[in-house]
Amino acid sequence: MQYQCPKCQSRKILPLASANAPAVRPNVPKSLIILVPTLFLLLLLVIISVVLMIFSNGAGETLQIATVIVFLIAVIAGVMFWKDLPDFKISMQAFMQSQKKWKCRECNHEWEN
Repeated sequence: MQYQCPKCQSRKILPLASANAPAVRPNVPKSLIILVPTLFLLLLLVIISVVLMIFSNGAGETLQIATVIVFLIAVIAGVMFWKDLPDFKISMQAFMQSQKKWKCRECNHEWEN
């Protein structure tokens, strides 16, 4: 199945909920739920460290330790997500194939499979 709008060929589509069928959701692994906020926190800590290095005497020891700890958590969560990736992929494909009604976000065209 092509996941794109038949009218404008855009890939920016979203599934529409049907009133008579229960909502089917993909299984999102816990490692992904940990990984995404950890990456944002790591980015924030690195930006703060760089700003402190430029405008001050450098990042303090506490900030450096916190950055290393968050980096290790991100690596562990990344490895766990990598192990969960095949199941997540199958779950996401089953979710996409179970959807019957779709809507394009660019041209607002609605269609059914």
